[in-house]
Amino acid sequence: MRSTALVLMAILVVLQSTEAQLPGQRILPRKAPAIARELQSRSPYQAEARKLFAVIERGIVSSSLSSVSTHFAQQVFVNMPGGESGYFSANQTVSILQRYCSSRTSLALEFSRFSDIGSTPFATGRLTFNSRGRRESAQVYVSLRFQDSRWVINQFNIY
Repeated sequence: MRSTALVLMAILVVLQSTEAQLPGQRILPRKAPAIARELQSRSPYQAEARKLFAVIERGIVSSSLSSVSTHFAQQVFVNMPGGESGYFSANQTVSILQRYCSSRTSLALEFSRFSDIGSTPFATGRLTFNSRGRRESAQVYVSLRFQDSRWVINQFNIY
């Protein structure tokens, strides 16, 4: 009985040491199983959503909304400071954003929170800009939906 237990322990030790030495094996931290599941479950759709969020960041900071304009849905819900709120066409949304950006010098937009799982991925982050010589910031929320075989922006809020 004692010898069987020793043999089992020896087998476990050998298996553990060889598991750590397998070539090409990716070892993930044991303290973060959620990260491991997220890495394994990332789909091409999620990667495309993240790419679109990056395009939005660059477009707003550079005030070059032409790179973003093709990514709006046919109807976009917009909520902006100053009273612009409601559903607008893609062209109207671009016009509203251009008007907003023209009165401010965008310094940075960095999305800090993402949810790219499910049918409506979203990102939120802080927009920093100069307005009338003062540095200010606002919260930005953007959500997407899958339309015509691609992700499009269906909601754009600045608070």
